[in-house]
Amino acid sequence: MAKPIIIALILMLAGCSGIPRAPNVSSPCYANESSYECQLERYHNVNV
Repeated sequence: MAKPIIIALILMLAGCSGIPRAPNVSSPCYANESSYECQLERYHNVNV
């Protein structure tokens, strides 16, 4: 009984992995990749 439920849960989770994430509109890189603010954000997020 538990085996079909576990298989169904795994299939549901696998289906969610292909959904694209929404773009981060608050990021300065959203508007302009070559801006100074975007370069600073990328520099600070290197180790994240």
